[in-house]
Amino acid sequence: MSMRVALTILLAFTVAGCATTKLSPATPGPAQTSLKQDYYQVRIVTHDGKKLAATVYQPALAPGETAPLIIATHGFGGFRAKRPLSIYGQTMITGEAALAAWKKGYWVVFYDQRGWGQSQGVVEMMHPEFEIKDVSTVIDWSLKHLPAIHSLEDGSPAIGMIGESYGGGAQIMASFVEPRLKALVPIASWYDANALAPNRHMKTNWGATLLIPGGVSSGFDIGFMTRKPLRSGFSGTMSHDGADLMYQRSPAFFCDSGAKPQADALFVHGFRDTLFPMQEALNNQTCFNNAGRDARLLAIQGGHILPWPVQKWSGKPLFNTEEEIRCGEYEATLVDSIVNWWEEKLRGEDRTVPTLCLTLGYDTDGLADETFPEVKEVFPVPAHRIQIPFAGMGEWLAVPIDNFTDVFRGMWPGADLRFLRPNGGVIRPRFIPVYIAGENEVLAGIPEIDLNVAGTASKISTRLFVGVGVQRAGKRRVRVVSEQLTPLPRKGYFRQELPAVSAELKAGDRVGLVVYGYTWQYFFNPSFWWSQAQVSGDLALPVIEVPKD
Repeated sequence: MSMRVALTILLAFTVAGCATTKLSPATPGPAQTSLKQDYYQVRIVTHDGKKLAATVYQPALAPGETAPLIIATHGFGGFRAKRPLSIYGQTMITGEAALAAWKKGYWVVFYDQRGWGQSQGVVEMMHPEFEIKDVSTVIDWSLKHLPAIHSLEDGSPAIGMIGESYGGGAQIMASFVEPRLKALVPIASWYDANALAPNRHMKTNWGATLLIPGGVSSGFDIGFMTRKPLRSGFSGTMSHDGADLMYQRSPAFFCDSGAKPQADALFVHGFRDTLFPMQEALNNQTCFNNAGRDARLLAIQGGHILPWPVQKWSGKPLFNTEEEIRCGEYEATLVDSIVNWWEEKLRGEDRTVPTLCLTLGYDTDGLADETFPEVKEVFPVPAHRIQIPFAGMGEWLAVPIDNFTDVFRGMWPGADLRFLRPNGGVIRPRFIPVYIAGENEVLAGIPEIDLNVAGTASKISTRLFVGVGVQRAGKRRVRVVSEQLTPLPRKGYFRQELPAVSAELKAGDRVGLVVYGYTWQYFFNPSFWWSQAQVSGDLALPVIEVPKD
């Protein structure tokens, strides 16, 4: 008996009593009789004969009423919310928002993507002829079998969609070929899937982490990831063919080919997301704006977050979003913000969500604006040496010592550390401060580097990981802002953006370049060679002054 068959049998026992409902075609137009709030399981047949498992959430409707339709789907390795009291329904923002819409009178069809959960087929990693076409299949089925679907002023059906990560990619790419989608909510998704391997350097910790839930949910049938050319990523370096394939399974490929998305979109993305940095949402937003679409961005903190101790604990393992967001005069829960977006776009209600909400932390007021900040100030980075691969390996041991000594730091001279003296570089990462913060300043935007990397090892054995670091006034510990690190996998010149960051600053905080020879975010592919590297060049920082009321 195969592993997938065994898992299917186990799931059958687990969900016993959840019978599949067979529906006849519905009569078009408003509800002819009263509909009670309910939910039931269905199977949707795809163009190639596979069956997608889905849960239909039916709203309460009186005769003559109609309801917009929301299509919902899950992230990589996930599964649908089969019932209101479920993992996805209670703990994931996709499920929470979809169920909130259902309770406000929306139809919701929440489906397992092919190869995942209880759906048939194999995982094709966002193939246009499979996962993307499946979105249209779900819409076809819904319009045929569900009564009283609300229509917009132009007569087209009022259809929205939501999904995080893998589910975000499905709706974004479907919007290029599916004109019936009107209001998307992609959460923590990608623009170019090569964000998984910046500078073709694979995020191996994320790769290993995702394989676990992905294997379980798919019945250990994700062979696509282990075949050429994608399996090159297991070595730590993505091949050119692998990078090309990932690009072709991305919105970037559609945008660069001249295709235009046909839906409006509310992008929700986190600064601490180390799988897909904020630029993925910004590039998607630009693509939609260039097509004349209304594209807004809730720049939150959470998203894909590696388990502690690689990243700071965020409340949930692997994926987490905050409950409330505040920016300018706008304050609302994330769920309400999403539902308000649909109310505005699918029902014509006056529930305006801001064009940009840029958060600076989980419990602080953020910035509201029309565009993402572009302010940058360039600082020279003097030449400094870093031991590879060991600089950074001892950080997890040293941080508790930092926290303890910081309690007593004010008892001796020079405690505020307001000078541009670097530290670390052997067991701890090298911190090269270039700026001392003043009053009422924040880091908000996209840093840039113009660095030369040299070293005593061979070209491909000189690997470093860089980010923006902040050392709080009077504190020893250096924190990587938004926990974002970028690999520089060889000797040479690197002139590029770093992942976008956001953080409040206090007067006296030291800001600069932090350089690792090893990081657990890329645990499988450091330079296993005792040597030294050297960096020098410039660092552009997005320091913004925000006057306080």
